[in-house]
Amino acid sequence: MLVNKKLMVGLRAYHQRRLKVSKPKKELKYIRRVSLIFALPAVLVQLIFGWFPILTAFIIAFQKFNIIRSSPFVGLDNFKYLLRDPITFIIFKNTFYYTALSIGLTFLLPILIAIFLMEMKKSVIRIMMILWFIPVASMAGIIIWKWFYNVQYGLFNGILISLGFPPLRWLNDPRLAMLSLVLPSLIMYGPGLIYIATLQSIPEELYEAAELEGVSFWGKIWYITLPRMRPIIAVMLILGVIGNLQVFNQPFIMTAGGPGFATYSVVMRVFMFAFDGFQFGKATALAIMLFFTIMALVIIQRRYFKENIDI
Repeated sequence: MLVNKKLMVGLRAYHQRRLKVSKPKKELKYIRRVSLIFALPAVLVQLIFGWFPILTAFIIAFQKFNIIRSSPFVGLDNFKYLLRDPITFIIFKNTFYYTALSIGLTFLLPILIAIFLMEMKKSVIRIMMILWFIPVASMAGIIIWKWFYNVQYGLFNGILISLGFPPLRWLNDPRLAMLSLVLPSLIMYGPGLIYIATLQSIPEELYEAAELEGVSFWGKIWYITLPRMRPIIAVMLILGVIGNLQVFNQPFIMTAGGPGFATYSVVMRVFMFAFDGFQFGKATALAIMLFFTIMALVIIQRRYFKENIDI
């Protein structure tokens, strides 16, 4: 019986090879041409809406760009202006601070919550997955949170006063403003759903074998859970860093960059250069600086954060 199975597998492989060899060259050329035709729309979209804007940006950054009149070449003047401008240092510092807070709260915390949820009943896991999966409109959610933070009529100060605590200034306090921008992300975005799905794919046999070997709860997390979550954690970390470094909606709607320059971000500065001062050259130069900053961080992350679960 085993010999017959091997014989059938060998015959099937032989016929498949004969079919591949016997395909006429004209048919292979036809298949290649059809494949190129089907791929062409996607390539054109990528070139028009992807690479063309990037190349245009690198040209505008070295010009005093004007939509109506000709745009003279100014060399590195736009970059020199940004490097000498004290606000440039402030906005990059604010953006890095926001990214650090957001990664700490909305990236690391859901991992821990997902790990501990897996030790609970399946009904609790399902409820939490539903809560994480509920879609929340980002813009509407930010506006609602802005009213929650209102010093006089806000929900949070109402709760503090009812508990006997003094009210806080929230968005009006330079020390609390950035943290107040990050807190809505805990509810409006739930990466924990992805982490739970990843945890459910880990074979139970690994945990059973670890228990037989006398491995503790923390040992199972360190040697089994985290290594097998490493690929998805790496992807989510890259997406989190890229997204947070481009933060715009929260500071623009909730604080307008204030109080002072406490929540003024890089993308907000790009927006103000372009659409408030019509200084498109400086705006594009600043966007390119942010682009290279993000690229450098992604390269560092890819270099030192190992995704292979066996390392």
